[in-house]
Amino acid sequence: MSKYLIGIYLAVVFLILVIIQIGIRQKSGPPDLEEPRTDQGYTPLATKLAKVSEESQKAELEVRQAKIDEDFESMVFIPAGEFFMGSHDGSNDAKPVRKVYLDGYSIDKYEVTFAQFYQFIGLTGHRKPRLAGYLSAGATEDIPLFIKALNPVVGVSWDDAVEYCQWKGKRLPTEAEWEKASKGTDQRKWPWGNEERSEFANLVGDDGVPYTAPVNQFKRDVSPYGVYDLAGNAMEWVADWYNQDSYRMLPASNPVGVSEGESRVIRGASWNDSIKRAQTSIRFKMYPEYRDVTIGFRCAKTGSQP
Repeated sequence: MSKYLIGIYLAVVFLILVIIQIGIRQKSGPPDLEEPRTDQGYTPLATKLAKVSEESQKAELEVRQAKIDEDFESMVFIPAGEFFMGSHDGSNDAKPVRKVYLDGYSIDKYEVTFAQFYQFIGLTGHRKPRLAGYLSAGATEDIPLFIKALNPVVGVSWDDAVEYCQWKGKRLPTEAEWEKASKGTDQRKWPWGNEERSEFANLVGDDGVPYTAPVNQFKRDVSPYGVYDLAGNAMEWVADWYNQDSYRMLPASNPVGVSEGESRVIRGASWNDSIKRAQTSIRFKMYPEYRDVTIGFRCAKTGSQP
């Protein structure tokens, strides 16, 4: 076959392929001109996000307008004395058990609420919480459920918590102060005692509360001193840097942990945790800039009962 015939043959094949491709495109139409989906129950993501934003703004407005009851500003005085910090049957970072002395101090009776934190935002211009983390994309529409006046504020970093406490003339509790406020002086596993009762606190499970709850709702999640939600509802930032061997190095009087680190200590469990993780001696750690729908805080104050 001559080069001339080969050229004609290839040209014909190419033309046929072009015609076929044109026919396919005309039949299906370009993707951007296709009819929108009309499946029953289908909602575009952009529509969902717009609805979440609208509902979140409404919830924020209600929170800003909420009146803060004096009881939610109250603190509980923890008298000076010794207690046993750590647990013999806990994780390695909570060993060895140490007898520690603490001066008297006060700690918030409840976790800081959305109403309180939004009052802080309104008066200082501080940034709003970032409600992200454990929520999956499919549960994004549930974000407004967190934004309620009496629910613990979550989605705040360690620095956010520090700045709020300073604004109130307070500070974050040390890890030792948090643990004593939670367990008292009798080495109890949970704030209410040694009985494993997941229904006593806002933890994961069938308790009718999918996320956070008002800070005064779970009446049995209360410590010997009368401090609420130390087992569940929201995990809580404390002042200390995290160190695996902190309990081996702690001074016996008013310990504050190591002087530097990568992560800050978080104490207590959240609505997304099990009863095992809610024990008074369990320690968690997280980068201080992290913001999550499971993490909140409460404040403390040095000295006598206010």
